[in-house]
Amino acid sequence: MKNSIIPMSVMLVAGLALPLQAAVLVEYDGANDYSSADSNFSRTDVESGTGPYYSTNAFSDSNPLSPSSDYTGPRFYGGYQYASSTVEGYLSRQQIRQYASGDQIYIQAYRGGGWAGSTLSIHGIYLFNQADFNSGFETGSVSVSGFSMTWSGYISTPDAGADFDGRLAVQKDGLYYLSQYVIDLANNNGSMAISGSALENVQWAVYDPSSDLNFDSSSAVFGNLSLDSITAVGIYFEDDGWNGSGDQTTSFGLGVKSFTVEGSAIPESSSTSIIFGLAILLLTSRYSRKRD
Repeated sequence: MKNSIIPMSVMLVAGLALPLQAAVLVEYDGANDYSSADSNFSRTDVESGTGPYYSTNAFSDSNPLSPSSDYTGPRFYGGYQYASSTVEGYLSRQQIRQYASGDQIYIQAYRGGGWAGSTLSIHGIYLFNQADFNSGFETGSVSVSGFSMTWSGYISTPDAGADFDGRLAVQKDGLYYLSQYVIDLANNNGSMAISGSALENVQWAVYDPSSDLNFDSSSAVFGNLSLDSITAVGIYFEDDGWNGSGDQTTSFGLGVKSFTVEGSAIPESSSTSIIFGLAILLLTSRYSRKRD
């Protein structure tokens, strides 16, 4: 009997040290049919300028973009700006759009006369705040262990070197960060997933969408970032500039079909200390009784 005491203590302490099982922190999945019809965002763009022409939905992480009615999915926040240098044209869709395959978070720029002679650009971000994470993860410290996403993306006749790209976004300690890891959003039926060591090796740079929605990756300083104590997650999207055409009425469109982030809750240090302390007391008591 005495010989069993040490193995039991090792097993107990080892069990307490095991990593927590990953769970879904937040998930947008349009296959759930969140809306009964196309539902406009609760905040839509402000049109301005006389060349360039702007469609601007200012960034906010407290005032949702997600529809305020006829929508049952997770709330999301953020902002975006579309620009046309010389042709007067603006965003035509900013909504949860219904498709047979499921509801998409959708923005689009359509103009019946096309966009010939104009340089176009798009910059934006969607965010899911921790307060809207799944039950059990809305408060406290959480770590992120995986991202996955599916989308439909379209850019009309992009110039050589012009890219319709996405980046992962997180908030930590009050700052927003974007990944050096880039997602090709021009793929009309695209998907991505990253987790494990691949995600651990991703580097991140500070991003301030309140000051400028356009993230300048050429001057950004990327570095390591521990993905714990995360308070928001999301996706950034951009194309810095491409030439419009006259025969294509839709200059761009982006529909997020699904966006899932996995992770786990991090036990408070005080709770962990109490658990280990109780375990040690229990083992000490048992060991003393055995010796007596």
